[in-house]
Amino acid sequence: MEDENKNPYVQFNAQILKDWKDNGVDYIKLVELVTDLPVKFFELVPNSEIPDAGETIYHIDSEDITELLEPLKHVKFLVHEIYLEEDED
Repeated sequence: MEDENKNPYVQFNAQILKDWKDNGVDYIKLVELVTDLPVKFFELVPNSEIPDAGETIYHIDSEDITELLEPLKHVKFLVHEIYLEEDED
């Protein structure tokens, strides 16, 4: 039962970026997560090519994605654990 409160997000990092590139991810969508905290959170969704209103799609090799690895005081870029699982085809 203690897993119910487990945070399903991890902070985006160079290893995740490398793994995504190695696994053929081409695009990453940024989705702002709504919270009442003073920090803005954005979820990164791999291979999502259809943006909804207010969302942005970046090519995985773009400089914009590399800049997401730089720490910012009031902004965090997160990845849901479901996007970290390896495909078992």
